[in-house]
Amino acid sequence: MHMTPVVMTQPLTELPGLVQCTCCQQQVLTTTEHKAGMLTWLVCGFVCLFVGCLGCCLIPFCVDSCKDVEHRCPTCQQLLHIHKRL
Repeated sequence: MHMTPVVMTQPLTELPGLVQCTCCQQQVLTTTEHKAGMLTWLVCGFVCLFVGCLGCCLIPFCVDSCKDVEHRCPTCQQLLHIHKRL
Protein backbone atom coordinates (compact mmCIF):
# COMPACT_ATOMS: atom_id res chain seq x y z
CA MET A 1 0.00 0.00 0.00
CA HIS A 2 1.44 3.35 -1.12
CA MET A 3 0.81 6.38 1.12
CA THR A 4 1.05 9.94 -0.12
CA PRO A 5 3.08 12.17 2.20
CA VAL A 6 1.16 15.02 3.78
CA VAL A 7 2.94 18.27 4.59
CA MET A 8 1.66 19.82 7.79
CA THR A 9 2.22 23.53 8.18
CA GLN A 10 1.87 25.65 11.27
CA PRO A 11 -0.93 28.20 11.38
CA LEU A 12 -0.04 31.63 10.06
CA THR A 13 0.49 34.06 12.92
CA GLU A 14 2.66 37.19 13.12
CA LEU A 15 5.60 35.64 11.23
CA PRO A 16 5.77 34.85 7.49
CA GLY A 17 4.83 31.26 6.72
CA LEU A 18 5.33 28.74 3.94
CA VAL A 19 2.03 28.09 2.11
CA GLN A 20 0.66 27.23 -1.29
CA CYS A 21 -1.01 30.30 -2.82
CA THR A 22 -4.65 29.67 -3.67
CA CYS A 23 -4.44 32.03 -6.65
CA CYS A 24 -1.16 31.27 -8.48
CA GLN A 25 -0.66 27.75 -6.99
CA GLN A 26 3.00 28.55 -6.10
CA GLN A 27 4.52 27.46 -2.80
CA VAL A 28 5.66 30.73 -1.25
CA LEU A 29 6.87 32.34 1.95
CA THR A 30 4.18 34.91 2.72
CA THR A 31 4.89 38.60 3.10
CA THR A 32 3.34 40.21 6.15
CA GLU A 33 1.93 43.65 6.83
CA HIS A 34 0.54 44.93 10.12
CA LYS A 35 -2.83 46.68 9.98
CA ALA A 36 -4.91 48.30 12.71
CA GLY A 37 -7.65 45.95 13.86
CA MET A 38 -10.16 45.53 16.65
CA LEU A 39 -7.50 45.12 19.38
CA THR A 40 -5.78 48.32 18.26
CA TRP A 41 -9.01 50.28 18.58
CA LEU A 42 -9.91 48.70 21.94
CA VAL A 43 -6.51 49.54 23.44
CA CYS A 44 -6.84 53.06 22.04
CA GLY A 45 -10.26 53.41 23.69
CA PHE A 46 -9.03 52.10 27.05
CA VAL A 47 -6.01 54.42 27.03
CA CYS A 48 -8.24 57.37 26.13
CA LEU A 49 -10.74 56.41 28.84
CA PHE A 50 -8.21 55.96 31.65
CA VAL A 51 -5.41 58.36 30.68
CA GLY A 52 -7.37 60.97 28.78
CA CYS A 53 -6.96 62.28 25.27
CA LEU A 54 -3.40 63.55 25.55
CA GLY A 55 -2.25 61.83 22.38
CA CYS A 56 -1.28 58.68 24.30
CA CYS A 57 -4.29 56.91 22.83
CA LEU A 58 -2.48 56.86 19.46
CA ILE A 59 0.36 54.67 20.78
CA PRO A 60 -1.41 51.35 19.89
CA PHE A 61 -1.33 52.42 16.22
CA CYS A 62 2.49 52.45 16.42
CA VAL A 63 2.85 49.07 18.15
CA ASP A 64 2.82 46.07 15.79
CA SER A 65 1.87 43.63 18.56
CA CYS A 66 -1.52 45.42 18.82
CA LYS A 67 -2.25 45.12 15.10
CA ASP A 68 -3.65 42.35 12.90
CA VAL A 69 -1.26 40.71 10.44
CA GLU A 70 -2.10 40.31 6.74
CA HIS A 71 -0.34 37.49 4.86
CA ARG A 72 0.03 37.95 1.10
CA CYS A 73 1.59 35.98 -1.73
CA PRO A 74 4.82 37.73 -2.79
CA THR A 75 4.25 36.62 -6.39
CA CYS A 76 0.67 37.72 -7.13
CA GLN A 77 -0.11 39.84 -4.01
CA GLN A 78 -3.22 37.75 -3.25
CA LEU A 79 -4.42 38.12 0.35
CA LEU A 80 -4.03 34.63 1.84
CA HIS A 81 -4.79 35.05 5.54
CA ILE A 82 -5.43 37.65 8.23
CA HIS A 83 -4.15 36.82 11.70
CA LYS A 84 -6.54 38.71 13.96
CA ARG A 85 -5.27 39.62 17.42
CA LEU A 86 -8.79 39.65 18.81
